[in-house]
Amino acid sequence: MDKDKIIKILIAGGILAFPTDTVFGLGCMMDEKAMTKIYEAKGRSFNKPLPMMCDSLTMIEEYAQVNEDARKIIERFTPGALTVVFKKKEELPDYVTNGFPTIGIRVPEDSFILDLIATIGKPLMVTSANISGEPSLRQWKDVYDCLKGKIDGIVCEDALADTASTIIDVSEEEIKVLREGQLGISEIMEVLQ
Repeated sequence: MDKDKIIKILIAGGILAFPTDTVFGLGCMMDEKAMTKIYEAKGRSFNKPLPMMCDSLTMIEEYAQVNEDARKIIERFTPGALTVVFKKKEELPDYVTNGFPTIGIRVPEDSFILDLIATIGKPLMVTSANISGEPSLRQWKDVYDCLKGKIDGIVCEDALADTASTIIDVSEEEIKVLREGQLGISEIMEVLQ
């Protein structure tokens, strides 16, 4: 599927499955109806807000409150397999975070996705392309079998890994590890010493 077709699907409010530098992703624009389609396709609880993918620290700062520790971590480990949970900026609509005061954001180490975000000029809302509670998927054929009839398009290439991103929460004073993935926690903490 070429880039123009992908952009048309996303701008029209569609949901798209595509490979990432971690597991296969399922994404859409920051659009309430499109985001609802992702929840329905995955059977995902609305108590679990969708993470956002940005192409840079500059874009992250449009939507999140970035403190000094978070900035150091982002500059060292992004793009990469790290999702950082920030306090959201007040102007970010509540539907984006399902009313939660925080937003998880990642800058993927994937030139295709970074180029897509840069071309559109807006972040994507992206979660793993699987049924909630089931293992993450890496191969596009498995994603297609799992989500056919529920998505508007799929990029027919395999993801680069079968381990999801590490998730840390920097929204409070103390940094919390929510999930250890590809990136080791000790590596992250070293940056803050």
